[in-house]
Amino acid sequence: MKKAVAILTAILLLSIGCLEKREKNPPYLKVVISGSTGNNGWYISNVTVLLNATDNESEIKELKYRINGGTWFDYVMPIKLQKDGIYLLECYAKDGNGNERYSNMTIKIDKTAPSISFLNFEPGYIYFRGKKYITPRIPRDTMVIGKYTVEVEASDALSGLEKVEFYLGDSLEAEKENAPFEFDLHGIGIYNVTAVAYDYAGNYNSVSIPEVQLIIFS
Repeated sequence: MKKAVAILTAILLLSIGCLEKREKNPPYLKVVISGSTGNNGWYISNVTVLLNATDNESEIKELKYRINGGTWFDYVMPIKLQKDGIYLLECYAKDGNGNERYSNMTIKIDKTAPSISFLNFEPGYIYFRGKKYITPRIPRDTMVIGKYTVEVEASDALSGLEKVEFYLGDSLEAEKENAPFEFDLHGIGIYNVTAVAYDYAGNYNSVSIPEVQLIIFS
């Protein structure tokens, strides 16, 4: 009798031990994020998030997520993030034994190019020694005679403005990271005068005046 009790006790303890071991193993939670990646951890397109939870010892009872501290939702289909912004995505899975696995991540989306415009330079005028005159020629050419400094205004509302580049034709002539974004025109010839603004996400935008006649002696 004592031997039978000892055997039953051993079996019971072994079963409890196995149960306790199972209860210590949380489910596996996989998060897959897809979208066009830019720079500095930003996405420059819509983002889709897939969640998948598995457990080797019991079934998955719950798989939930929430965004920016909002309401928890059951995961039933891919999560679509389509607006510019910074999102805190939290998710968790619970198995049949009550074990839980949590995960969280920050997803940054900036699909919008920075804004840029010339402040003191427009086509169809003669710029003579720093002053602007209407050209009498038809079609109205753009001409710069003597020293002239071009200035642009540039900004980016989300990831931030990284830099502004200035080009004469295809040649990069200057790069500015801080305002004022200015460039001293120089040389003799006909060039497209272009300024390009870049944000930290990798988006860019440009403004250009074509076929500017430069007559600037150093």
